[in-house]
Amino acid sequence: MKLGFIVRTGPYTTQDIDTVYELSKAAIGAGHEVEIFLYDDAVMALNKDIKPPKERSIPGRLTEIIDMGATVSGAALSAKFRGLRRDGLIENTRIGGMATLNNLVESCDRIVTLSF
Repeated sequence: MKLGFIVRTGPYTTQDIDTVYELSKAAIGAGHEVEIFLYDDAVMALNKDIKPPKERSIPGRLTEIIDMGATVSGAALSAKFRGLRRDGLIENTRIGGMATLNNLVESCDRIVTLSF
């Protein structure tokens, strides 16, 4: 089964990305595919320069599930409006448009959206 996650909230505003992290680890561990699309403020989680001093590292968590096999992408327009450039992304992530989101919706068996 292929699971899709769409996240719209910022990385340290809510625990939505933490929830996706935990669900993704469990799903991949059970043999499922995972694809994540970060939209609106959630694209800031792709910023490789986030280095929280005693907090959980959201970019580190995304890197961990990418290493496990998850696909992670962010909305290009959301990234542009927030000043996030391709060279500032954590490794093995990508920026895409609505076609990327559309492909996620069409290819996934189940989709979970975490939003405001």
